[in-house]
Amino acid sequence: MKVAITARGKALDSEVELRFSRSPFFAIVDTETGDLNAFENPGAAAKDAACVEAVQFLVAKGVKAVLTGNVGHNAFVTIQDTPIRIYLGAKGTVRETLENFTKHKLRRATEPSVGFQEGLRKRAAH
Repeated sequence: MKVAITARGKALDSEVELRFSRSPFFAIVDTETGDLNAFENPGAAAKDAACVEAVQFLVAKGVKAVLTGNVGHNAFVTIQDTPIRIYLGAKGTVRETLENFTKHKLRRATEPSVGFQEGLRKRAAH
C-alpha cells in the first residue's frame, strides 16, 4: 500500500510537517517494498483550496493513506470522496511516523482536527 507522509524534506529522516494541505513535501512510501519517493506538494503554495490540489495529486499517485499531524475541515471533506484515509498523530521523522503507522499507533481521522484555514494562518506566520 502507498502511504503519504507530510514532511518538511524529502528523506526518511526529514521532520514530519504537522499540516496536511500546506505541507511542503509528501514522502510517499510503498509499505510492501519500502520504496520512498518524495514530491513537492503542488497545493502548498496555492492561494486558496490547497487541499484540492494536494488530494488530486495523491489520488493520481495511488496513495491509500495520509499520515499527518492535523487535518482541517476543507481537506477532511475533500478527501472523503476518495479511497484515501487520513491518520493523525504523526510526529518526529518520516521514518518514525511510518513505524508508528505499521504498529497501529496512529488514529484514523473521523473529523477535522483543527479549525478552518488553520494551515493558512500558520503559513502566514512564518
